[in-house]
Amino acid sequence: MLPARHRLETYQEIERVKKKGELYQTSLFGLLVLKNQTSDLTRFDFIVSLKISPKSTIRNRIKRLLAEAISERLIKISPGFDLVFLAKKTIIGKNLKEIKKEVDTVFGKAGLLV
Repeated sequence: MLPARHRLETYQEIERVKKKGELYQTSLFGLLVLKNQTSDLTRFDFIVSLKISPKSTIRNRIKRLLAEAISERLIKISPGFDLVFLAKKTIIGKNLKEIKKEVDTVFGKAGLLV
Protein backbone atom coordinates (compact mmCIF):
# COMPACT_ATOMS: atom_id res chain seq x y z
CA MET A 1 0.00 0.00 0.00
CA LEU A 2 1.26 3.44 -0.88
CA PRO A 3 1.54 5.95 1.95
CA ALA A 4 -1.25 8.55 1.88
CA ARG A 5 1.19 11.36 1.09
CA HIS A 6 2.02 9.60 -2.22
CA ARG A 7 -1.59 9.49 -3.44
CA LEU A 8 -3.52 12.04 -5.45
CA GLU A 9 -6.34 13.07 -3.16
CA THR A 10 -8.96 15.01 -5.05
CA TYR A 11 -10.92 14.64 -8.25
CA GLN A 12 -9.58 18.02 -9.40
CA GLU A 13 -5.95 16.86 -9.07
CA ILE A 14 -6.67 13.74 -11.10
CA GLU A 15 -8.53 15.71 -13.77
CA ARG A 16 -5.62 18.18 -14.02
CA VAL A 17 -3.23 15.30 -14.73
CA LYS A 18 -5.67 13.78 -17.24
CA LYS A 19 -5.99 17.07 -19.14
CA LYS A 20 -2.41 18.35 -19.03
CA GLY A 21 -0.33 15.21 -18.54
CA GLU A 22 1.83 13.48 -21.11
CA LEU A 23 0.71 9.95 -21.99
CA TYR A 24 3.03 6.94 -22.16
CA GLN A 25 1.57 3.61 -23.32
CA THR A 26 2.47 0.00 -22.54
CA SER A 27 0.60 -3.18 -23.35
CA LEU A 28 -0.88 -3.32 -19.81
CA PHE A 29 -1.62 0.32 -18.98
CA GLY A 30 -1.24 3.95 -19.93
CA LEU A 31 0.66 6.39 -17.70
CA LEU A 32 -0.15 10.09 -17.54
CA VAL A 33 2.75 12.18 -16.22
CA LEU A 34 2.60 15.80 -15.10
CA LYS A 35 5.30 17.81 -13.35
CA ASN A 36 3.98 19.07 -10.01
CA GLN A 37 5.01 22.69 -9.41
CA THR A 38 3.87 22.84 -5.78
CA SER A 39 5.29 19.69 -4.18
CA ASP A 40 8.48 17.65 -4.14
CA LEU A 41 6.54 14.43 -3.60
CA THR A 42 5.65 12.11 -6.43
CA ARG A 43 1.97 11.20 -6.16
CA PHE A 44 -0.01 8.42 -7.84
CA ASP A 45 -3.52 7.36 -8.71
CA PHE A 46 -4.87 4.24 -10.41
CA ILE A 47 -7.91 4.21 -12.68
CA VAL A 48 -9.44 0.83 -13.45
CA SER A 49 -12.81 1.31 -15.13
CA LEU A 50 -15.84 -0.93 -15.25
CA LYS A 51 -14.93 -1.63 -18.88
CA ILE A 52 -11.91 -3.58 -17.61
CA SER A 53 -14.07 -5.78 -15.39
CA PRO A 54 -17.48 -5.39 -13.81
CA LYS A 55 -16.19 -7.29 -10.76
CA SER A 56 -14.82 -5.01 -8.05
CA THR A 57 -12.53 -7.77 -6.75
CA ILE A 58 -10.67 -7.87 -10.06
CA ARG A 59 -10.46 -4.07 -10.31
CA ASN A 60 -9.16 -3.80 -6.73
CA ARG A 61 -6.61 -6.57 -7.32
CA ILE A 62 -5.24 -4.65 -10.30
CA LYS A 63 -4.94 -1.50 -8.18
CA ARG A 64 -3.17 -3.43 -5.42
CA LEU A 65 -0.70 -4.99 -7.87
CA LEU A 66 0.09 -1.61 -9.42
CA ALA A 67 0.52 -0.02 -5.99
CA GLU A 68 2.84 -2.84 -4.91
CA ALA A 69 4.95 -2.47 -8.05
CA ILE A 70 5.23 1.28 -7.36
CA SER A 71 5.95 1.07 -3.64
CA GLU A 72 9.10 -0.97 -4.23
CA ARG A 73 10.40 1.69 -6.62
CA LEU A 74 9.53 4.87 -4.71
CA ILE A 75 13.12 5.65 -3.81
CA LYS A 76 14.19 5.32 -7.48
CA ILE A 77 11.52 7.69 -8.84
CA SER A 78 12.31 11.34 -9.46
CA PRO A 79 10.44 13.61 -7.02
CA GLY A 80 7.83 16.18 -7.96
CA PHE A 81 5.54 14.39 -10.40
CA ASP A 82 1.85 13.47 -10.44
CA LEU A 83 1.19 10.13 -12.14
CA VAL A 84 -2.08 8.48 -13.13
CA PHE A 85 -2.15 4.85 -14.26
CA LEU A 86 -4.92 3.91 -16.71
CA ALA A 87 -5.37 0.13 -16.74
CA LYS A 88 -6.08 -1.77 -19.95
CA LYS A 89 -8.01 -5.00 -20.29
CA THR A 90 -4.78 -6.92 -20.99
CA ILE A 91 -3.66 -6.46 -17.37
CA ILE A 92 -6.25 -8.97 -16.14
CA GLY A 93 -4.53 -12.18 -15.04
CA LYS A 94 -1.00 -10.73 -15.04
CA ASN A 95 1.21 -11.41 -12.05
CA LEU A 96 3.28 -8.94 -10.03
CA LYS A 97 6.51 -9.78 -11.85
CA GLU A 98 5.02 -8.93 -15.27
CA ILE A 99 3.53 -5.69 -13.96
CA LYS A 100 6.85 -4.65 -12.36
CA LYS A 101 8.59 -5.18 -15.69
CA GLU A 102 6.07 -2.93 -17.48
CA VAL A 103 6.33 -0.29 -14.73
CA ASP A 104 10.12 -0.23 -15.10
CA THR A 105 9.79 0.07 -18.87
CA VAL A 106 7.33 2.96 -18.78
CA PHE A 107 9.28 4.81 -16.07
CA GLY A 108 12.37 4.54 -18.25
CA LYS A 109 10.47 5.90 -21.28
CA ALA A 110 9.11 8.80 -19.24
CA GLY A 111 12.52 9.59 -17.71
CA LEU A 112 11.22 9.22 -14.16
CA LEU A 113 14.02 7.08 -12.71
CA VAL A 114 16.81 8.72 -10.77
